[in-house]
Amino acid sequence: MKTKELTALALSSTLSAAQAAARPMRILLVNDDGYQSTGITSLQSKLAAKGYDAWMTAPATDQSGQGSAMTINPNHSFEVKKVGDKQYGFPGTPSDSLDFGLLGVLKDTPPDLVISGVNYGQNNGGNLQNSGTVSAAALAIRYGYPTIAASIGMLMSEDEAQAGFPSTKLYWPDAVDYVVNMVDALAKNWTPGEAILPYGTGVNVNYPALPKDKILGRKFVLNDLHAKPMFSYEMQPDGTATQVINPDALTPTAGKTDVNLLNEGYITYTVIDSDWNAPQFDMSYAYAFDAPELKHP
Repeated sequence: MKTKELTALALSSTLSAAQAAARPMRILLVNDDGYQSTGITSLQSKLAAKGYDAWMTAPATDQSGQGSAMTINPNHSFEVKKVGDKQYGFPGTPSDSLDFGLLGVLKDTPPDLVISGVNYGQNNGGNLQNSGTVSAAALAIRYGYPTIAASIGMLMSEDEAQAGFPSTKLYWPDAVDYVVNMVDALAKNWTPGEAILPYGTGVNVNYPALPKDKILGRKFVLNDLHAKPMFSYEMQPDGTATQVINPDALTPTAGKTDVNLLNEGYITYTVIDSDWNAPQFDMSYAYAFDAPELKHP
């Protein structure tokens, strides 16, 4: 009898392991364009069609440029929109939407991968500091989740800008397909419960708004910390200020930066981590702030 029980237990354990191995990859999708954006709805649809367990918790409205802003309102009840199967619109920022996904909808079944995007417009250079797409990804990375931030670029020309960046809209589906291919590549060597990417890291991907035969390839590159701002302001006689596209941003600069390589036609990968520390500069700062009243106030 004991032998039969042990055999049954062993068989049960084997089946459980097999069932676990067969579990589809669970993916949480967020963005800053909102839950109705083509970049996230089509991505979820295509991932689901391939058998992935894809969930979406995105802002209820367009939150582009909100950066890492977060709503702080304890005990407040939010009116969440369940807009479809595994689809939610959250009345908040991209970071709020991420938290709702990780700490609300999927708190008992955490995702294996987080994807932020596919964003309408590039997120590179100086844009990273105010990007809701990248900020949500960075927060997920700090929580320990492997993460991809993905965006489709814009051709920075006056003609494209005046026409509403038609190339971005035209090649947005290609960028979505590219991200699906990225997930497929990860899934080849993935085992449930194991890390998909190095812990505490993610990747920021920018796809050029070009036909496939014009894309030059893929480049790993650092973020350009000294990129030109995309917008400037013109003061008006009545005291108001009008936001305009910064003409300097339309002028190519030298160097192999994430901005320039995307403009040249490359898909750019910038690997990011959750480390906000720079201890290598401790002594420099100690020297810069070398005053008795700062050491012992």
